[in-house]
Amino acid sequence: AGDKERQLEEALTLGDPVSELPLALEVDYFRVAQNRYLVPISLKIPGSVLALAKKGGKASTDFDFIGQVREQPSGRLVGGVRDNIAVKLSDSDVSQLEHRHLQYDAGLTLPPGKYNLRFLARENQTGKMGTFETNFVVPDLSVSKDLRLSSVILSSQKEDVKAAVGSADNDKRALANHPLIQNGQKTVPSITRVFRKDQTLYVYFEVYDPAPEGASKGPDLTAQVELLQGARKAFSSMPESQTKMTPNRPGVASFSFQVPLAKMNAGQYTAQINVIDEAGKRFAF
Repeated sequence: AGDKERQLEEALTLGDPVSELPLALEVDYFRVAQNRYLVPISLKIPGSVLALAKKGGKASTDFDFIGQVREQPSGRLVGGVRDNIAVKLSDSDVSQLEHRHLQYDAGLTLPPGKYNLRFLARENQTGKMGTFETNFVVPDLSVSKDLRLSSVILSSQKEDVKAAVGSADNDKRALANHPLIQNGQKTVPSITRVFRKDQTLYVYFEVYDPAPEGASKGPDLTAQVELLQGARKAFSSMPESQTKMTPNRPGVASFSFQVPLAKMNAGQYTAQINVIDEAGKRFAF
């Protein structure tokens, strides 16, 4: 145990990345108060690299996850996560492991600012580790005169919250109103943004402080999703209107889109959202 802790500490503090375990990571932001933002951190590990042990007839492994967030440029530690997750897989899961991945998510609440994230994952059957480091910005939307938007989430998967392989959050009140959880279903960010034709593309984002409209004081928002290939528009969704605010979250209106991909040609696309605030005479894309 002492050796493992020393190994984890060295991997987090060394300047060079550790790449025995390949990681993909995405950082997003959603406003939860005037000066506080929920920052979901989503991590993906390809199933093909996992080492499995048989326990009680089921294949299993376990992971240590450590994340440190430091304020820039001071380097001051302002948040972190530490978790150990056991993963048990059925025989059918194991047979599909080459084509699947393990996804882990954590959530921090942070004020606006510039940050550095260093994240480490250790697979404890083999001791293989991987680190991922990135800088990110949480914008101060309170000073923006433009239409205020959250991160845009692209996803191909919704899962039951109770079935999640692993998640951590240091603010349980924030988790209770998690933007990506609706009706017990969690929208899982794609991270790598690679999709198959037999999947549905889910798009989710939020609009903050839209102008009130008329006596109802509700928003008058319209949004749509477009998929572009170069200068050519390959897909455009029907415009969706939003005239109600999100329950229990003051100043927030949300949009959810579903885009079937069966008729889309294989290739690289740019996804664009267009949002109009009719009452506020503002536009964003």
